[in-house]
Amino acid sequence: MKQRFFIFITLLASLFVSRVAYSQEAVQTVTLDEVVNVLSLKSSAAQIEQLAFQSELLQFENYKKGYLPSLSFSFNPVSFNRSLRLLQNPTDGSYSYVDDYSNNSSAGITVRQRIGLTGGELNVSSNLNYLNEFSSDRNSFSTTPFSIGYSQQLWGGGKQNRLEKEIEYAKNKIAIKEYCSKLSKIQQQALGLFMAALFGKMEQDFSRQTMLNTDTLLQLAEIKLKNGHITEYDYKQIELQAANARYSYEKACQSHVAAQERLAVFLGTDKMEVTIPTFDVPFAIDPNTALLYVKQNNPFSKQLEIQQLEAERNLYSAKLNSRFNGNISLNYGVNKYADTFIEAYRNVNTRQSIVVGFQIPVFQWGINRNRLRIAQNSYETSKIERERRLREFENEIREAINNYNHSVKLWQTAERAYQLAQEQSAMLVRKFSLGKVSAYELTNAQDQQNSALQRYYSAIRDTYDSYFTLRTMALYDFKRNVELEEILVKKQF
Repeated sequence: MKQRFFIFITLLASLFVSRVAYSQEAVQTVTLDEVVNVLSLKSSAAQIEQLAFQSELLQFENYKKGYLPSLSFSFNPVSFNRSLRLLQNPTDGSYSYVDDYSNNSSAGITVRQRIGLTGGELNVSSNLNYLNEFSSDRNSFSTTPFSIGYSQQLWGGGKQNRLEKEIEYAKNKIAIKEYCSKLSKIQQQALGLFMAALFGKMEQDFSRQTMLNTDTLLQLAEIKLKNGHITEYDYKQIELQAANARYSYEKACQSHVAAQERLAVFLGTDKMEVTIPTFDVPFAIDPNTALLYVKQNNPFSKQLEIQQLEAERNLYSAKLNSRFNGNISLNYGVNKYADTFIEAYRNVNTRQSIVVGFQIPVFQWGINRNRLRIAQNSYETSKIERERRLREFENEIREAINNYNHSVKLWQTAERAYQLAQEQSAMLVRKFSLGKVSAYELTNAQDQQNSALQRYYSAIRDTYDSYFTLRTMALYDFKRNVELEEILVKKQF
């Protein structure tokens, strides 16, 4: 009886010392929330997406500023030429060579304004030209002090401009949603690497403790073998278990270090230790709420809307090209030619022009009609394809919601099963020290604990994978009840 008590105390002391020694190792730890919501958004992948998104915003800003007045100034101070030119006499048609020895300088300023309502363009300009003829020692000035012009398509320009505006504004909204989606996918990548590092840590901790337990059991088995309490077969069985545990521990350490390094490289940080996340996600997600935010935010559905708008624009353009249409250009201004700069701006002459052109498709062997039918078919195809892909996407959403709600239940069950497996394993170790169980039962309990650990990790991973998949699809944080645009865009820009 005293010998059994001594063995039991020795076993407990060994386990206690090993746990204390292991817990005192100084390591820098990081939580799942820090990795996903802080460090992943500072990674190089996130920085690349931020720069690309800034470019998207600047492109849209350029489109909007394209409807503001633009001012341009041109200046050509030197245009020197000295050569013989072949000219024809207008009177008798004879040719002769003329010595061209001159310099021509010009300057001009132009203001342009696009008219969104009609799709036309208004421009106001002023120009000055100075000619210095060295061969005849003569200077002259040609000026257009003021000129205003307007041009547009006769029919359809306003609607085309409206459709283009709708497409550009829709593209800007999609750019914001796609940016949130890309950052959310980067967070998912960080989550996957975190889970790989977590599994490496859990497996290493488990195999370490298993190795320490089997080493202690091997010492006890040696004492029991000498005293005749166990057979040599049982001793060899425990020795084999100890060797397998040490091998598993070395492999787990190698896998854990590799997973830590992959996570650190992705985040751009030093190697760190992860911690087991606590359950901090919703117990269930309502399908109707998720579908609402997916339809409202997901760039996939928004992209289908853009495709529909582009098909409508192409159809309208095909209709315009197959019908009677034209262009109009109006211009009014003043100009003057004089030998001096001052005279070039006195008593200027009025200059007016009106140009109206028509395009009338008369006979083209039905090419325009076929083009119109092609555009109509593309438009109808786009509508049918949009409805089909939306139905498929909605089905994917429902599957993601079901996977998440199911994973949450499995987490709770798997966590409890792992706790029970740990308790059962500890009880069998104590019973073995008292000689109440065999080595085979210890091995079986160890296998059950390992299986429970695998299921526990899988439940954690599947829950967070399902949650972040749904979070990316809906661009909505169901945990904090806020859209990702508020977190990822408005707080950064």
